[in-house]
Amino acid sequence: MGDVYVEPDLLHPGPVLPETPIAPGEGLDTDYPPSGSQAFSPAWHLGGGFCDFVSAWKKTTGKGVRIAHLDTGYWPQHVSTPRNILPRQGWNFYEGGGNTVDPGTSGLMKNPGHGTATLALLAGKDVCLAFDGRQYSGAIGGAPDADVVPVRIAASVVHLYTKPLAQGLDYACAPGDFPPCHVVSLSHGGLPSTVWAEAVNRCYEAGVLIVAASGDSYYAVVTDIATHFTVYPSAFNRVITATGATYEKAAYKTSRAFEMQGCWGPEAVMAKAVAAYTPNVPWMKWGTVNGWSINGAGTSASAPQIAAACALWLSLYGQRFSVPWQRATACREALLNTASEGNVNPTEIGRGILNVEAMLDPVMANRIEAMVKDGTLREAPEDSVSWALWRVLFGIAPPKSAIDEMYETEAAQILARSTNADLINATLTYRTGTRLGAKKRNQLREAFLAEPSLSKTLSARLAPA
Repeated sequence: MGDVYVEPDLLHPGPVLPETPIAPGEGLDTDYPPSGSQAFSPAWHLGGGFCDFVSAWKKTTGKGVRIAHLDTGYWPQHVSTPRNILPRQGWNFYEGGGNTVDPGTSGLMKNPGHGTATLALLAGKDVCLAFDGRQYSGAIGGAPDADVVPVRIAASVVHLYTKPLAQGLDYACAPGDFPPCHVVSLSHGGLPSTVWAEAVNRCYEAGVLIVAASGDSYYAVVTDIATHFTVYPSAFNRVITATGATYEKAAYKTSRAFEMQGCWGPEAVMAKAVAAYTPNVPWMKWGTVNGWSINGAGTSASAPQIAAACALWLSLYGQRFSVPWQRATACREALLNTASEGNVNPTEIGRGILNVEAMLDPVMANRIEAMVKDGTLREAPEDSVSWALWRVLFGIAPPKSAIDEMYETEAAQILARSTNADLINATLTYRTGTRLGAKKRNQLREAFLAEPSLSKTLSARLAPA
């Protein structure tokens, strides 16, 4: 019997989010725009000048498209619950079974209601919101007529294990007796995982488009450069990375200590990243019928907006593309090539800010369809967990067995945890074939071997013969 790849069901790190109770319509984060002195709609992100879902709804509201919502579950009694939610088709991979209701468990590393809030931004039905003398009445989700399959994979965005997320992705493309989904909306992430990479590849090849939050961090000190890198699976090439943009169309970034901001980078990831609006978007409240606050924040808020836009595009044009990967790639092309304000800050925002009305332009759809016919629409390369510099430093060949893959995955996870500036910068600037001097190689080897999360098994593997 050959060797078998085994990966531990890791608890992935993430920022712990506050749980301060907030009264309906309150909670504006004054460290980011808009300020309390500005007049704005409670659902400002939906309107013209921002994502412009309102104009897009004249063309489609997402009917006929299935979205898998991978999160903490949801609170069915809330008025924003999507009109086409499909609870009997959902699944709970966190506790097991078919119950995808968020129990609302509070405490350390828990985010009760996270799924309820992101579900509303994704496909929430009509609500009536009032804030500071302004009122909004209408759908609160970007794709209010899409079918939504709830999949519970965690109790919070910071209490995430490897296995349930991989199972949730696989369920989206092969949900047993039910039809596969077209889009995945995901706000969770963590360290690189081979089982996640394999699930991402299966989804892409089945035509399932994954939109995943880039992650959130807190500004602490300028040397803590590792905190802002995009988490996985958002960092994988076949996944659309959802970054954040503020009301003033700036990057979701701050220099105020201990204030939450988005994650971004490295450069290769930002080439397939798009921003949506956060913070200070409406956030529906678990355990209530119509409770909400204006403190929606994090890239958890931007990912469902982008997933909703993809659902709208697929409802209009998806049937033109019969090959599954071409359908997913075509939608991705439309998203990336119509994002606005792309020249503002590509390093931290990516290709630009979501512009749904432009994304749905039939001229763009026709152009992409022509790319299929002339063969210029290319399949994205398969994703894997790989770290070329690690192999160069220790003279290791590319993986040839499952055991080799396990070592490589652990090495990549160590890098993702690292706060060593030299090690991180060397990885970001390394290009295959680059020659490193002996002194630099020794310095980087010592830095890697000093990492506190290095296992005894990998340490023994790297010890001189």
